Amino acid sequence: MNDPFNAALSNIGNVFAGTNPPFAPQITDLIGFNVPGKPIISARDFFLSQMGSWASMIPMTTQWIVVIERFPAALQSSFIQGLERVDASRQGYDITAAVEMLKSYPYQRILGCLFVHSVQIPSEQYEVSSVTVQNNRGFLPGVVASGRVTDAPSLTMEFRETNTSFVDSVIRPWTILTSHYGLAARPGDAVKPTGTFYDLKNMKTNMMILQFSRSLQNVSMIPRKTWYFYNCAPYNIGEQALEYSEEKMQVITTRWTYSNYTIADGLYLPLGSIISSIANNGFPPITTGAGTFGPPWSPIGP
Repeated sequence: MNDPFNAALSNIGNVFAGTNPPFAPQITDLIGFNVPGKPIISARDFFLSQMGSWASMIPMTTQWIVVIERFPAALQSSFIQGLERVDASRQGYDITAAVEMLKSYPYQRILGCLFVHSVQIPSEQYEVSSVTVQNNRGFLPGVVASGRVTDAPSLTMEFRETNTSFVDSVIRPWTILTSHYGLAARPGDAVKPTGTFYDLKNMKTNMMILQFSRSLQNVSMIPRKTWYFYNCAPYNIGEQALEYSEEKMQVITTRWTYSNYTIADGLYLPLGSIISSIANNGFPPITTGAGTFGPPWSPIGP
């Protein structure tokens, strides 16, 4: 006697061997048996081959850098000491030397901002509400879209504390100056073309977060995704706890506002040519300036 259930069960193994089971035509659209040019395909082999390709490979989550385009020109002792109450000796908020050192090339360009410990990429959401209809009986109410976000856009970053204290020497004075000068539109906002003049009171900057992924063995990684945040300014610095217990790395949370952001993947790079060239000739010079990969503004700022 023919047993349809056992017959189907015995043919399940043939799916992975590249043979269609009797019930396959009923689910071809669900698991992809009707691949053009290959009507019979192993689901397992196809999955493994795709997971082995660069485009669908599981990415690394620890390989990323943050590039701060520029630091405000007013981030100097004279500006903040002229706005804040300081002692007569002018030692309070004497930040010029520390700022010049901490925003220098070794600390900000080789590996991005060297002091960033973590970044929380903001969520994306908008509000939805239902349309009330009297006596709608069993019908579900209609849904309409409201505002995109309920609060001001916010980017959270944690910074490692060091002897020179990037947070207290740079970001804290930056936050105080922003509270005085505000976030009004000023020359240099948004995208920076070459040679754009920045208002001395412009507290905003652009930030670039690059996420890297593997390319080939013994070959440098390449950017797989890049976030661009425009017109950023710090507005909140978390509390710091000092205690007599154990020595540990201190991490300080900061929050930044921004006007808009964009995302770019790595597919605009000639990945195949780059990887082949790397394998044969070593790593080619790829810069973060306009015209190569990166945002339409140069990450080298004052």
